[in-house]
Amino acid sequence: MRTRPLALLFCILLSSILLLMNTEHASAGTDPITTARTDLVAAFQSIQTAQRQGASNTDLLPLIIQLNTALQYEENATALQQQDPTDPTATAYALQSINLSTNVSLQAQRLGDEAQSASLRRSVAYGLALTAATVAALGVVGAPRLIRFIQKNRLRRARIVYGEDNPAR
Repeated sequence: MRTRPLALLFCILLSSILLLMNTEHASAGTDPITTARTDLVAAFQSIQTAQRQGASNTDLLPLIIQLNTALQYEENATALQQQDPTDPTATAYALQSINLSTNVSLQAQRLGDEAQSASLRRSVAYGLALTAATVAALGVVGAPRLIRFIQKNRLRRARIVYGEDNPAR
């Protein structure tokens, strides 16, 4: 008999939780303006990542300009939607912002990858140059010792002939 009040209490608690939940997040996936905002943030983060990977500011400047344009499109879409939620121009501006943001994000990732691979190539070249310099320095410093060592070994291996065949007489 005690399980019924607990089950009723549980159902009331569950329904109140569901009613209190914000349902905007469920429909936010279809809203192009929300998508534009998300893509703007992703593009901004891609530019920051490319900059950390070593992309130059001159390479990133056109992307920043395009990102600012995408932000203006998103702001226009937001303003138009607030004035008239059924205005198709707001959706058009949001879609332009999405396209620009996606393009900026892809280009920033490409620039970051190129900068990172160039940095890796420079590091490998530096390592090879350092190794070659070390080997050359060891060769210069160790060459006289090596020559003396080889001469001593030749003298040790040389036959000493006693008697008439000795050219030292």
